[in-house]
Formats: sequence, C-alpha cells, structure tokens
Amino acid sequence: MKGCSGWIDEIADCALGKTPEPDFAAHLEICPQCENALRENRAIAAQIEDAFHRVVAVEPPQYGPDRVMARIHGQANTHAWWRWAAALSVMAALLIAIAMWTRRPSPNADVIALSTWRSPTQALLSPPVAAAWTTTPRLAQEFFKIKLKGEKGETHAK
Repeated sequence: MKGCSGWIDEIADCALGKTPEPDFAAHLEICPQCENALRENRAIAAQIEDAFHRVVAVEPPQYGPDRVMARIHGQANTHAWWRWAAALSVMAALLIAIAMWTRRPSPNADVIALSTWRSPTQALLSPPVAAAWTTTPRLAQEFFKIKLKGEKGETHAK
C-alpha cells in the first residue's frame, strides 16, 4: 500500500479531470489529507481554466481591421509633411554650419608662426654636398674662369 506521498501524481491527474483509479478512490475515502489536496488542486485548476477562457474569449472589435485599413489609406498623403520637415531640418543644419564656419576667429601671429614652423631634423640630416647630388656638375667652371668669345673682358687663354 502506498503512503500519501505516493499519490501525488494521481492527485494532479484527477485535479485536471482524469477519473480516479479504484486504488486511489479507496485511499481518498480513508485519507482526509489527500482529499483536501485534491480539492485544492481542483480549485487551482479551475482558476487556471477560467483565466485561460477569459484570455481566449477576448476578440477584436467588429470591423476593427477594416477601420485600421481605412485609416491607413486615408493617411497616405500625411507623409508629405515629413519630407518637408526633413528638408527644412537639413537646411537649418547647413545654415548653422555655415554660420559657425564664417564666424571662426582669425588666427593671430602666434598661430601662423606655429603653422609655418618646420623641424630642423631634415636640415641637420642632409649633408652639405646634397646639392651636388641633385645638380649636373659643370666641369672646370670654378677652376678656370674662361670667357667666351664676344664677352667683354679677358680673352681666351692660349
């Protein structure tokens, strides 16, 4: 014979509408605790069933979808004002940006000096003969000062 804790599944099944088995029915006749548990579970099941029926019974109002669709079709032209509002807001933002751009303070001499400053590193790293690397050498020009014919001054060496 089962104790009261062994009938928990049967109590739940009977509370949900299943007919009790003969062994469980005989136990219910002699055990007031299990009978009270079955009664409480049936009350809870009835409350759940009632709440479920109330939720399911809620229907949308008659002609509700038709009204919604009529409103949607009637408001098709209301989107035009959104376009104008968007265009005006963009124009306002541009005007504000232009106003801020034109009202910039003019840079003073210190700022100009800083903007033209260059690091001396490049000048220090370049060797003194770097100019000779980028130009074509003119041979004997510095050693012999030769004047061409027709120039005023010295004549050619013989």
